[in-house]
Amino acid sequence: MRKASMLAAVSAFAIAASGQGFAQVQDEPDGVRKLDRVTVTAVKREQDLNDVPVSVTAFTADLREELGLDNLSDFARFTPSLAFSAGDDRVFIRGIGRQTNTNGSDPGVATYADGIYDASTAAVSKSDFFVERVEVLRGPQGTLYGRNSIGGAINVLSKRPTDTFEGEARLSIGNYETTEVQASVAGPLAKGLRGKLAGSYRNQDEGFFDNVAGGPAEAGAGEISYFEAQLDADLSENFSLWLKADTQNGRFNNRTTNSASPYDMAPVPAGFLTPGPAFGYLQPGFTQEGTATSNPGVNDIRKFSVDTPTTSKLDDNYGLSAVATWNLDNIDIKYLGGYRTYFYDSLRDDDGTSMLSYTFPLDAASPAAGEVLLGGPNCQWYLENIGPVCAAATVFPQRTFGYSEDKSFFSHELTAQSSDDSDFWWIVGAYMYDEDFRQESHFGNKAQPEISAPLGAAANPSGDFVTAISDMETTSYALFGQADYALTDTVTLTGGLRYSMDKKSGSEWLRIISYGIIPGFTIGGSGAATPALDLTAASVSYASAAGVASAVTIDPATGRATRDLENEWNALSGVAGIQWQPNDDTNYFLRYSRGYKSGGFNAGGISQFPQTGEELLDAFEIGAKKSFGGNLQVNATAYHYSYDGLQVPLDVEENGVRLTRFFNLADSSAQGFELETIWSPTDVLRVMFSYAYNDSEVKDGCCFVDVADPFALQPDANPVGQSDASGNQYQSLEGQMLPRTVPNKFGLNVSYDIPLGEKGDLTLSGNYSWLDDTYHGVFNRSYTQTPSSDQVDLIGVWTSSEEAYRVVGYVKNLFDEQGFDGSTGTASYLPFGVSQTYYLTAPRTFGVQLQMHF
Repeated sequence: MRKASMLAAVSAFAIAASGQGFAQVQDEPDGVRKLDRVTVTAVKREQDLNDVPVSVTAFTADLREELGLDNLSDFARFTPSLAFSAGDDRVFIRGIGRQTNTNGSDPGVATYADGIYDASTAAVSKSDFFVERVEVLRGPQGTLYGRNSIGGAINVLSKRPTDTFEGEARLSIGNYETTEVQASVAGPLAKGLRGKLAGSYRNQDEGFFDNVAGGPAEAGAGEISYFEAQLDADLSENFSLWLKADTQNGRFNNRTTNSASPYDMAPVPAGFLTPGPAFGYLQPGFTQEGTATSNPGVNDIRKFSVDTPTTSKLDDNYGLSAVATWNLDNIDIKYLGGYRTYFYDSLRDDDGTSMLSYTFPLDAASPAAGEVLLGGPNCQWYLENIGPVCAAATVFPQRTFGYSEDKSFFSHELTAQSSDDSDFWWIVGAYMYDEDFRQESHFGNKAQPEISAPLGAAANPSGDFVTAISDMETTSYALFGQADYALTDTVTLTGGLRYSMDKKSGSEWLRIISYGIIPGFTIGGSGAATPALDLTAASVSYASAAGVASAVTIDPATGRATRDLENEWNALSGVAGIQWQPNDDTNYFLRYSRGYKSGGFNAGGISQFPQTGEELLDAFEIGAKKSFGGNLQVNATAYHYSYDGLQVPLDVEENGVRLTRFFNLADSSAQGFELETIWSPTDVLRVMFSYAYNDSEVKDGCCFVDVADPFALQPDANPVGQSDASGNQYQSLEGQMLPRTVPNKFGLNVSYDIPLGEKGDLTLSGNYSWLDDTYHGVFNRSYTQTPSSDQVDLIGVWTSSEEAYRVVGYVKNLFDEQGFDGSTGTASYLPFGVSQTYYLTAPRTFGVQLQMHF
């Protein structure tokens, strides 16, 4: 256990003072700035944040502006135990999250927009212009929030229509040729009816990272537009209805990764189905974009050299939300419903080089090489003994990766809860979710003409050497209830249960084509006569297995293999807790939660074992929320997790082809401590601090192959048993830290107000955040680890005396430190070792925003 002594030391303090939440402050006549009471809906009803027996952090719109928090990555810097990787869009809380985005799998942290489940993180990163508050709930929320909240939940609350006419406009200008315009208008439309229209447009012409091959700079670059319309109606004295419709579209050059290692110059790198692109740099007469013949990322991680720019687009993104509330005498009945559909499509360079073409050298002459199309001898033998009847092949290694998502989903929840002031509060509800999700991955090499016309097989006009497609439908149902009973004036008991049922069904398609790597058809042996071969029939699994609902068939017209998948899972989750509030300033709580995440599929690979079982989590928390004198709030929580069935995707080789399979790790554990404080010693100074310590360990997990180190030769390898038929060495995962568990992290903000009298007010704010070394793979190795990093931000906010105008200036990442939010490793054979790829965070950015309120 890492740094267990630290956990023991700080846990004692947690019992004395804690709970989680950042609050705003208000001026008091005595010269001390008192803390505001922030209202949250963490337990499906409005409560003061410090009265809620849940570990929750809340960011109001005003606080986000003062701290310069624009997106989920920023929230993670100031929320204990929250981690987010923008590169692969994965959220983790206390090391619990989503290990893969493959269709058929679910996130471990549930995201909600206005209490309505949202299957993406986009809503969380919306501007404070549109969002009133963001609530981050840590720990399993399986009773009230249900599906996929085994790690926690994030709820985003929109700014609603106002009772009086209001308008707002913002203009932002920043470096990297960034501009943004936001505008809204809201107010009454008729008696009992209010409306709001709001929209934004953002464009960044320059990317954060440079393509030395001459292509456009990438990362951050692109444009995105958003529009929403709201109606808020009081249809009767006790019935209200809120509706929102929104749409968003975008175009991006959104590179998120770069390799920090030398190119693998092997003729055919490990796992490749086509010749290696960097091998061309060892051959005379190659052609390329630009002049770089080695990876520029080795010396400068912000530089890369590719011939295919990264391009992405988001289209047809439409959402509808509805909240209807019926207030009876002692009961509130509420419906929350939502629908969203979108299409996302992207294309990026997959070979990591700017190589366009090269001549692949022929093997040494051999009359018994076994080259099928040459009758046995290889090409070089014919050249030396017969004449120019064959020639060396030209390789066009312009590999690309195309990815698309076509998703639509409905979410419906109906609840009834007590609304009186009795000692007994309760809520009961029913939930339904339906999702259709088509996901396509296209590993292409259309520049190589042979791949479009494989030998003796269906034509392949896409030029893909791997096509993996899945179309899955997910339906979920749940019944739940929770109650609080005030045993005394200071002690409250909580209990709740939820029954969940998840069903997943659909189809998957796969086609695999190789070029020049199969014995008898090698590019060094057959040269220009080398054909592309269809390996689909030899690569898929025909065996029956859990979740497989049909036999494999191959379409003769497309060459794609297909089969159906189907299964269902169900579980009970729940919560039990006790809360003691001896006075208005103190809240102690002890809580047990049972979390559940559905089983699923690794759809798209037609692999031998496509299904994974459910995840279950037993969580124990003890916490306190304590205020001192109205100007100091100290919140802390200590927790322990017992984790059963962690879903981990690991690469395996099946029939010579590398595929990703799901595995359930039998037993893991985690523990940690979280602290948040806010202190206002004077009426002009505020200090905010957050800290988290997290530790985790795989207790039982064996035996697996690390494809980045298949022979278990790297430091810290833990080989067990015998090698497999390919010589790959199995390893035990026992003792490994769970991926994306951040051992230590803290955030600090200091804010100082300068009253300017008739000229308004000026607030100066500075942030400092630090993140510990973190493993991003279940194999804790140097190549899955990101180094520790820190960041400094400066923000200034001037507000006019009547609050009609505001100017915000900011510098984020003041010292231009390079941060990382992910790391992966790939076996490299020339040079031998492991290549490391990082997910990159933004460099220094700065700008100014002008606001007008009317």
